[in-house]
Amino acid sequence: MLAAVFVAAGSTASFAQSGCDDTDAINALDAKIRANYNKKGATRKIAIDAGKEFLEKFGSCEATAEFTTWLKGQMPDMEKRYAEDQRAAKLNELFTRFDGGIAASNYDQVYSAGKELLVLEPENVHVMIPMGLFGLTESYKKNYKYNDDTIRYAKMAIEKLKADAKPKMDAKGAPILNKAGQPAYSTWDFSKQEAIDELTYSIAYITFYPKNDTKTALPYYYELSQSAGKYKNEPRVYATIGDYYVKEAGKLGEEIAKMIEKQKTLATDEEKVNYDAEIKAKVGLFNGYTERALDAFGRAHKIAPTATAADKEYKDVLFKTVQDLYKRRFDKEAGLNEYIAAAIAKPFPNPTSEVTPVIDPDPVTTTTSSTTTTAPVNGKTATTKP
Repeated sequence: MLAAVFVAAGSTASFAQSGCDDTDAINALDAKIRANYNKKGATRKIAIDAGKEFLEKFGSCEATAEFTTWLKGQMPDMEKRYAEDQRAAKLNELFTRFDGGIAASNYDQVYSAGKELLVLEPENVHVMIPMGLFGLTESYKKNYKYNDDTIRYAKMAIEKLKADAKPKMDAKGAPILNKAGQPAYSTWDFSKQEAIDELTYSIAYITFYPKNDTKTALPYYYELSQSAGKYKNEPRVYATIGDYYVKEAGKLGEEIAKMIEKQKTLATDEEKVNYDAEIKAKVGLFNGYTERALDAFGRAHKIAPTATAADKEYKDVLFKTVQDLYKRRFDKEAGLNEYIAAAIAKPFPNPTSEVTPVIDPDPVTTTTSSTTTTAPVNGKTATTKP
């Protein structure tokens, strides 16, 4: 009996300490919760904080049991909707900064806001696309600050686009179409292929020129040459690949010159003859690169427009390059147009493929009783010696 009395006394004390008889506090929190639980943003947060306080202080009270049950059912939804409110507010703030940065050409702001946006929306290709292009336009101005980020986000956007990233959508969830009637991507309303091509060119140009990583850039330029988009008929795509071949041929030319000088120092004729075979192999590779360059610059010249004075000037520069390469390779001027026509009628070689050496035959010498005739080589006029 004494034990029962002590238990009863303890329960009464606990009940009093819990505040279950503090009707004013209960009613105040009740009213605060009911007034704000279905609102948005900071107002909903008032209900959440009041709900937590209510459950902590009065959640075990018998008199509040019905309201407590309702509140416990509401709390997860209130917290979920509050988190959504916070996320929406943050997105609105970031998109305002992102779009404002684009409008003001403030690319520090674009990349800063864009990176935060992609934390919240990692699949948003419409944020990635601008970030994959601004480094290109800035590179034209010799500003290389954004190059690494540009390449990174261009690659990311291409991956998403090829995996069927969603186009721009209207309020009803239907795709927004561009002027050509195709689903639109990014602030510029690119079609999917246009976006991929623009991003690919961005990677190619920055990698080839500012970064001077020509071999890494070649597959991107070749991809553009095989695309159905505008870059298939962009002469600079082919001229850039031609530049690569010319530079590689130049390196080979320097090696050949050193080899010829070394050959002069060899002690015996046998050594010189044996070394001559190595020189010929290197010359063959030089020829192969030069012919690849002729092919690339020939295509560039063929598709180069002439609409403006600048276009005409560039087309003339391309033709002069073709002429110089042809003369370097064949030591003549005749037959240039026929050679180029035949070359570009074939599929464009993949610049990442191995270049096949082109070894010219040695002059063929025949002897008769009265003359020795040397057959033409590379179109040179034959000479007749007594």
